[in-house]
Amino acid sequence: MGDEENWPAEISSLSQHALEILLTSDADLKASRTQRLVHLWNSRTITTVGEVTAPSKPNRPQNLTTVLPKNAPKRGKGGTKNSRLALLHSLVHIENWAIDLTWDIIIRFVHENLPVEYYDDWVRIASEEAKHYKFLSDRLKEEGSSYGAFEVHDGLWDSAASTAGSLLSRLAIEHMVHEGRGLDVTPKIISQFRSAGDKTTADLIQVIHKDEVTHVASGLRWFQYLCNRDEPSRDPITIFKEQVQLHFRGNLKPPFNKESRDQAGMTSEWYLPLVDLKKAKEEPLKIEPQ
Repeated sequence: MGDEENWPAEISSLSQHALEILLTSDADLKASRTQRLVHLWNSRTITTVGEVTAPSKPNRPQNLTTVLPKNAPKRGKGGTKNSRLALLHSLVHIENWAIDLTWDIIIRFVHENLPVEYYDDWVRIASEEAKHYKFLSDRLKEEGSSYGAFEVHDGLWDSAASTAGSLLSRLAIEHMVHEGRGLDVTPKIISQFRSAGDKTTADLIQVIHKDEVTHVASGLRWFQYLCNRDEPSRDPITIFKEQVQLHFRGNLKPPFNKESRDQAGMTSEWYLPLVDLKKAKEEPLKIEPQ
């Protein structure tokens, strides 16, 4: 049996297992434990969500050299082998963080009294993020490198930490703004690898992109759910604009991948009005739990 199965027998809830994954520093083990938990949940071997205290920050691989976002190395345009390796490495890092962000959004907001469909949705996403990590990590090794070979930054977690007090804020910034931006930039990344003759990596990223469209759709779905659940209900697009102004530094920047955003349900009225808006505050505001 693999290490991913050697969890304490007393762990019996989705949240307890998710916490163990967040506290797992080894990236490969984090991904394999994720798939094990996905199986336990989908087979309904585990049926209880449970409640635990989310960590202030997930444990990270010990071999990573982490720098501030402003000091992170430039990835270049993929014109050289090293720049393509750096770009592939950054995608591995994003997917590793995506695993943690998905489990975090499951356990941090259990007080929101969410339906089982919410947990089913994010467990599916966790499985796909772990799959993406494995695809890209294996590809990086095939190309003669490995996760940890380049400096990284934790900008995604910075956004998660600033929205830790509100599920509405977390969905808006992490899963609609940042993941929406991912949809925008991916076609260019695919083109860079294809232009360099690396069809294998380009095809992998294309498969991942299709999954990521559904991830943005899920973020938007649950954002709308929260707005419509309120009495009286609130207009989701108006609330989204407010959240972006409060928690996102700067404006949303074109070009936008309209086709993929439309497929996710994030049509232009969600984001075009935010292109020229200025933030109301210099620093993100702390949102209290709702």
